[in-house]
Amino acid sequence: MSYLEEDLKVALRREAAPPDFAERVLARLDQPAAPEPSWWEMLAVLLRPPRVQWVALSVIFSIMIPASVQYRKQQRMRAEGERAKEELVFAVRVAGDKLHKVQQRVLEIGRMDTRL
Repeated sequence: MSYLEEDLKVALRREAAPPDFAERVLARLDQPAAPEPSWWEMLAVLLRPPRVQWVALSVIFSIMIPASVQYRKQQRMRAEGERAKEELVFAVRVAGDKLHKVQQRVLEIGRMDTRL
């Protein structure tokens, strides 16, 4: 026989009921039934400490997840803007250097014409 079968046999074996069992059952039958909880009591169950913590955590996470997604999106856009700014500054520098060279060449040609 396997251990599982043996454990089940031990757990489900017949035991005699305690001597006062019938009296306790009859005494409970004489007691009035528990009243149905009102809607307010059913709502108050959600506000008990362990559940309040879970509700608070779920609210926090439901706010944090979209906020973090939005933050990452803004970071990405800012990085793209900074990169575009650096490229623009580099292009303006290159254009300025070329214009300066052209201006120097024009001035040099102008000086050569005045010497003739």
